[in-house]
Amino acid sequence: MRIKKALNNFPLRVSITDHCNLNCFFCSNEGMDFKNRNNHEIDLESFKYLVKTTKIAGLQTLSLTGGEPAIYSKIEELLDFVVSQKIPRTFFHTNGIALTKRLIDKYLVHFSKLAVSIHTTNYKIWKQLTRGSEEQFKVLLENLNYLGELSKKKKIKIEIKIVPIKGINDSFENIKDFLDLCSDNKFRFKFLNFEPIIQNHIKYSLDFDKLLEKICKIGACKLRNPKKFRGQSSYLPMHWYEYKNTKGVLIEIGCGHPDVCRACYKSNEIFITPQLTIKPCHIHSRQFELKKFIINHDKDKLFKIILKSRKFLKKKPGLGKITWFDN
Repeated sequence: MRIKKALNNFPLRVSITDHCNLNCFFCSNEGMDFKNRNNHEIDLESFKYLVKTTKIAGLQTLSLTGGEPAIYSKIEELLDFVVSQKIPRTFFHTNGIALTKRLIDKYLVHFSKLAVSIHTTNYKIWKQLTRGSEEQFKVLLENLNYLGELSKKKKIKIEIKIVPIKGINDSFENIKDFLDLCSDNKFRFKFLNFEPIIQNHIKYSLDFDKLLEKICKIGACKLRNPKKFRGQSSYLPMHWYEYKNTKGVLIEIGCGHPDVCRACYKSNEIFITPQLTIKPCHIHSRQFELKKFIINHDKDKLFKIILKSRKFLKKKPGLGKITWFDN
């Protein structure tokens, strides 16, 4: 595989910080070990070089994540730079709390999509999931209300995410309230199945077929959508549904399954950590160092390592693993 094909086909997903203003007990931290949380943020000049260089080589999609990217120390300068690059598709993933009208109106309206993880509309459940405060929840609701105004005016594409967790936020009422929020504000909804991070999390796994049945009982209708996710249907299979006047997807991640591991090489994103390493497989600990090549502006070696990380996925490093850190 050549670098142009890789950057054409696979998004560059960059964690600009591993700091977060919440403490969700189920957070995967993008597959990073727990000890790496709240320790690092990406060097802005290195980020700029990485994005400029990959864009020239063919980058089509840039996805910003964390931690919580909105609390990055130089977030406005970073977002201003990203907007200036005019990359065809740009995504911003957030928990919604640190968003401001200024960030939204000046920068994020120019992004292809703003994805907000909320998991519930009920404060008590949200607190159990995130350990967040009531004041933070109020700010989240205020931000969702403002985003809803923009979404209804078609000024910005908003995706609202939920990870249903058995016995916590998977009730009929909670899922219906979540879907109603999306419908009322013309948000696209996204359900992601819960993946165990540690052995103690296995008890929270929810049967995916039962989740599909539940949203159908709530009133969501399955849509026929022949489009495959980056050309395949095993890795992140998408089930499209419509609820009232809005559409969304249910995605079963399924790391560790044979079909998923086979398809991952042709589908997974190029994930960059705040320490400037590539972590090809979330469920495996292997990382590839990029920092020295970025600092030295050695694009040939930078591209070589990106391609090497793709080849690593061919070995199916996550095959048979049950939890994220089962190495």
